[in-house]
Amino acid sequence: MNNPCEFTGNPDRVSAWEGARWRFRSLGGSAVLEIGLLIPWLALTFTGALDFGFSAYGIIAAENGARIAATWGAANATNAANLSANACSYVAPEFTYAPTPVTACGAALSVSTSTPSIGSLQTVRVTVTYTVNLLQIPGLMPASFAITRTAQMPIR
Repeated sequence: MNNPCEFTGNPDRVSAWEGARWRFRSLGGSAVLEIGLLIPWLALTFTGALDFGFSAYGIIAAENGARIAATWGAANATNAANLSANACSYVAPEFTYAPTPVTACGAALSVSTSTPSIGSLQTVRVTVTYTVNLLQIPGLMPASFAITRTAQMPIR
């Protein structure tokens, strides 16, 4: 009975694998095929990771911008009255390094303010909407989407 791990080929060969490689020589093009099938998936994964990073930054910046503007507006009644005029100047710096950079309110960034009451408590509410541009993959991912975050704080 032959041992399957024992090399029974030509003893002049360097290794047993060389003989195996000789027998399966026709499989050499399979690596090119595997790479050809793998590259689209790698590109899709890279695009998805990049878009996830863009979206995460946009969500964090929108939340911080809304919080900063609401904090400024809630400092006193005068700031609350002037919040609609000044809110964008407090929100826009948060988007300096965003994937769709903005320096003022416009198409990509909008800020809306209100001063609702909760019972007898006066509050300031700031809503920030940011449109992040993505790397579009037709049929899979949109070219852009809007991120909306709201912060509400009591007026001191």
